[in-house]
Amino acid sequence: MTKKTDELLNSNYDGIEEYDNDLPRWWVILFYLTIIFGAIYALYFTVGPGLSSDQRLVAELETIKQLHHEIPATAQLSSEDLLALVKQPDILAKGKVVYEGKCAACHAPLGQGLVGPNLTDKHWIHGGKITDIKTLIEVGVLDNGMPSWKGILTPEEINEVTAFVFSLKGSNPPDAKAAQGVIEE
Repeated sequence: MTKKTDELLNSNYDGIEEYDNDLPRWWVILFYLTIIFGAIYALYFTVGPGLSSDQRLVAELETIKQLHHEIPATAQLSSEDLLALVKQPDILAKGKVVYEGKCAACHAPLGQGLVGPNLTDKHWIHGGKITDIKTLIEVGVLDNGMPSWKGILTPEEINEVTAFVFSLKGSNPPDAKAAQGVIEE
């Protein structure tokens, strides 16, 4: 029995005529393989040993929590440790690089203040202790436009820029912004 090729069907839609040809063998095989793959995939992740998307989410969140709790020891420095960093020129140099890249746009290159407050005088809006400065860098003050840098800077960079900002106290740069806040020594 021979099959007719290029047999024109008796259907005409908008001037488009249709032939009754068989699909290519490779296309039919590929179609059936995708159906088989889909069935195996669905069984593997619904009934089989594969993790569902909810289980994968929980596992990934646990991994993130573990990574979050593995904070380097240098991140949890006491006030005395932070003050010791102020005396280390290499730490101050690293802190200056971070400051120039992230902070100078608002606080000016020498800390004299632009949009943000002056960091060189004895007046501080949110506290002038070194731990206050570190907390302010980490948490930010969104109402005043100061972003939280905790997720952006590493803990080491936060410590370095904290030491650098603290070292700016009393530097008296030219064209400094007027004092804001209360006096803190």
